[in-house]
Parts: sequence; structure tokens; C-alpha cells
Amino acid sequence: MNERTISTHRLARHPRSLWFLLALALVLRLAYGLAQDHHAVYSNRGGDSWWYLEYGRLLVVSQEPGPPPSGPLYLLVVGLPQHVLEPDAAVLAVRVLQAILSTATAYFGYRLARKISGSVRAGLIAALALALSPAFILESGQITTETLYIFLLAAALWTYVSLIPSPRRPGEDALDLPYTGSGYKILALAGLLLGLATLTRAVLLAFPLGLALHLVMVYGWRNGLKRALVLLAVYALVVSTWTIYMRARWNLWVVGAQGFSAFLYLGATDWQGPQEVDASLAQDAGGQFSTQPDAQQELYQAAAAQIILKDFGGWLSRRGGELAGAFLQPHGVAFFPGESLRDLALGWLNGDRSYDGFVRLLRGDYFIPKLVIYVLHYISILLGLVGIVRTRGRWRLTLPLIGFLGYTLLIHFALDAIPRYLFPLSFVWWVFAAAALARRFSADDLPIEQPTHTYHV
Repeated sequence: MNERTISTHRLARHPRSLWFLLALALVLRLAYGLAQDHHAVYSNRGGDSWWYLEYGRLLVVSQEPGPPPSGPLYLLVVGLPQHVLEPDAAVLAVRVLQAILSTATAYFGYRLARKISGSVRAGLIAALALALSPAFILESGQITTETLYIFLLAAALWTYVSLIPSPRRPGEDALDLPYTGSGYKILALAGLLLGLATLTRAVLLAFPLGLALHLVMVYGWRNGLKRALVLLAVYALVVSTWTIYMRARWNLWVVGAQGFSAFLYLGATDWQGPQEVDASLAQDAGGQFSTQPDAQQELYQAAAAQIILKDFGGWLSRRGGELAGAFLQPHGVAFFPGESLRDLALGWLNGDRSYDGFVRLLRGDYFIPKLVIYVLHYISILLGLVGIVRTRGRWRLTLPLIGFLGYTLLIHFALDAIPRYLFPLSFVWWVFAAAALARRFSADDLPIEQPTHTYHV
């Protein structure tokens, strides 16, 4: 069976309901994105969306006013259309592209859920949840990095997991079997996608090292190390392109992005606004706040270290509280104006707890959509934890996903943490939640059966 036949076979084995869900996902995202005011993002000068558009436009022609603190990929995605289209049309084009990428994310959710559970039903549940999730629909219309980052992350995780041997259960077909060749081309593709994701959000920088360790665990030292070297070599090559550019353009050594020191400092302090942060740093530096990027990063590091070492217990408490708050508050509610639903609920619980107070809570701004986002957020986490337990017999497949959950939470314990930064976790939670809803699994790892077809990679 050649590769073209295999590809056709794989597409044919997807149920028709999947294509309906993906079409629905695309329609919902386009309906929301096209209904937005495409000029409004240019009016909010100083906001994140405006910054991405403006810096991206200048980066394309190498006229950026200074070294960007973030990776370049999303800046290029929003910058290129602005040089061939009118401003409003450029934003429209980006939103259409993000609608497509967000829809593709639902497809990768289907593939991952089906792979780790061995159940088509689990895949369809994951696709349904991601297709209809208000948070994913709303995010696809924002000029921020999340949609592109989650798409690349989902594609990379699926590409990587597709190679991992897994127990084969009765009734599973060739669509869910791992490739039996060396898989070096697929690992190279995974390294490429991980590199592009890191050039979108540099927070992913160290995650491939965990995947390298996973390959050694699955394949043994000799074979696993060979595969790990392929993955890391391609990944390093992709990430190094930005390092080379920053060195040639700004005479700076940057791996991924240069904002880690700033986020470490922000995580050690209370955010009060950019002017207040600069004033505080200037005070720590004796009234001098350097305009040189390298000196600024050193100042961030020194100030953060001083704060942490001065009150390590307080830093741990503050970081734990901030991370818990970002974890418990779903991303998406901030898109709706008005008073925070969490603040209203806490005010009622800690206040008089009267009937009138409860009615005021129900009449809060955009109460229903905010409540739906909250409920779905907690359902995904709770069922996701159940799914992790139920799929523990397939740890070879699930460990990369569990590792991403732990890695993201751990790195944002040290760095700044807000719901938006933790939003990529929702994709993984829904994959595991779908596995929990679909069926129960044995705790024992089943023996790997030989596939009936040979896949050439």
C-alpha cells in the first residue's frame, strides 16, 4: 500500500459527522469574526492588538523601532497582509485565517482524543466541544497570538503522538495505528511545528526537552536518543532563525524571545501598569533606567532575584495565589464588558447572601454567556482529570499531553500568569474530557499488536 492510498484510506475512515462539526465550527468562527469592527483595533492605540499590527507591519520591512520582546511569527502573520491590503481588509484577512486555524484545531482535537482512547466517539466529542466552545470562537476573532499558537501546538502534539506505539484494542482500525517506519520525517515535522509554535509564544522553549526524554522512555536509550536528536535538531534550527536575525539586526543574543526576565519580574511584583513598572525599576537602579535591551534584561533579573530572595515565602504564596486565580478564571469572560461575574458571586457569598443579592447577581452584565463559559471551563478540567486517570494504561500516548499541562502550569508559576496565558491548556483538557465521556478503560497497559499495514515514512 503506497502513501497516497494510505492517505485516501485515512480520510475515508473519518465519519461524516466530523466534517459536519468542522463545517459548523468554521461557520461560527466566520460569523463572529466577520461581524467585528475591523477598524476598531487600530483605534485602541497602546492595546495588544494594535501593538501586534503596528509592530508586525514594521517588522516585515525591517523598520521596527526596537527589538521586539515576542517571537516573530504572529507579527509576520499580521504584518504581511497590511502591505498588500487596506488596513481594514488586512484585519479581515487575519480573522478569516484564524477562523480556519481554529477549525483545524478542532480536527486535531478529534485525532488526539481518538488516538489516546481508541474510540471514534471520543474524537467526535472532542471535536464537538472545541467546535462549539464560546472561548475558542471568541478567541479566533482577536488579534492576539493564542489562535495561531494553539493551532501549531495541536498540530505538533498530534504529529508527535501519531508515531508513538500504543496498545491496540479490538475494533480499532488502521487509522489509529502508529507508523511502523523509522518516523524520522514525521519527527522532523513535529520539530518544525514546535519551533514555529515557540516563535509564536516563546514560553514553549524548553518543552521539546521533555519530549526528547519521552522518546527515550518509549524506545530505549539507543533508538530513543536517535529520534530525540532528530526532533531537537530540527526544532533548534527553526528557533535559531530568530536568534540569527536578532543578532544581525540588533546585536542581541536572543533565544525564542527576550521577555522572560520582564515576566519573571512581573511575577515577583504586583502589576500596576507599564509606567509604574518602569518607575519602580528606575528606583531600584538608583534613578537610571537604561534604554539598552541587554541592560534592561539584567535589571529585570536583578530586581526579581532581590524580591524573591528577600521574602521567598511571600513570593511562593503570591505566585501560588496568582496562578490559582488564573487557573480558576476561564479565558473568554473578559471579552464581555461589565462587572466581573466572579466578583459579583464572591460579593454575594461574602455579603448578606440575601435573595435580593442573588437576583442582582443573576441580572449582572452578560450573566448567561459568562456563566456558560465558566461552566464549560470547569467541566473540561474535572472531566479532563477523569480522562487522565482512565487513560493511564496508555501513558505512552498521554504523557506528552500531561507533560504539556504540567509544563505550562510550572512555568507560569515562576512567570506572570493570567487566564489568557493558560488558555492553551483548554485544548488538552477537552481531549482528555472527551476520553472520559466516551468510555471506561483498563488500568493495565495492553500489549502492542502488530499493524496489518506497513506505513512508509
